[in-house]
Amino acid sequence: MTTRQAERIRSGAVVWIDERQAIITTTTADGRPMVEQLGRGSTEAEAAFDARTVDAVLDRESVAVSGPAFARVAFERAFVAVTHRPERLVDIEPEIDAHDASQHAARR
Repeated sequence: MTTRQAERIRSGAVVWIDERQAIITTTTADGRPMVEQLGRGSTEAEAAFDARTVDAVLDRESVAVSGPAFARVAFERAFVAVTHRPERLVDIEPEIDAHDASQHAARR
């Protein structure tokens, strides 16, 4: 394996996570996209599911996380607890200030 291939393996990942599943997109050594779906077992604790998901992206240089806030935050906390590297998390959620949030709620 060349250095360039090793860099690709460790490049980035995108994780979409909720209470039932995690969908992880990465690239293979030859640069092709790869999608992996991790299902949460019916009796599996949230912490165990988050740990499995963290393990799937542990070697990635950066990890972008999306999904419902409760699941995203739980995963991010688990990731930082294991890696001690919060700088590897990439924020992709839109920023909404208090005014925007109240306007959004009022339209509903």
